[in-house]
Amino acid sequence: MDFQAMVNDTNQKNSFMLHNGIQLTKMERDHAVVEADLTTWNRNLYGAVHGGMFLTMADCAAGGAARSNGMRYVTISNSFEFFRNTKRDHLIAEGRVKSRGTTLCVVEVEIRDETEKLLCGGTFTMFCVGKQDCISAE
Repeated sequence: MDFQAMVNDTNQKNSFMLHNGIQLTKMERDHAVVEADLTTWNRNLYGAVHGGMFLTMADCAAGGAARSNGMRYVTISNSFEFFRNTKRDHLIAEGRVKSRGTTLCVVEVEIRDETEKLLCGGTFTMFCVGKQDCISAE
């Protein structure tokens, strides 16, 4: 599996991630990392990171980890907990596959700031919808 090609393809073609300033920075089997440099667009009225930004990053990390097997996935459910917010300007979301079946994949995600403080996390259940057409096997 050419993980770097998958990273490059995602960062060039995923318009939703591009719109939100999210980059896939690492992908390997059953693991993915996404990062974002925050602006005022990602913050709420009080200057804290908007909850939707956290959840969006978590979903992107879960999707990256799930599709690291060369298949396409969509999110069918999640459970997410917010522990604390941050005034910092960089977030890192890390997704790790906990269970993978033929059609379902369960991914745990944690989001931290650049000081590695845990901010939030959750569990995502992903449904396999077929093979990816943008990847090459090595």
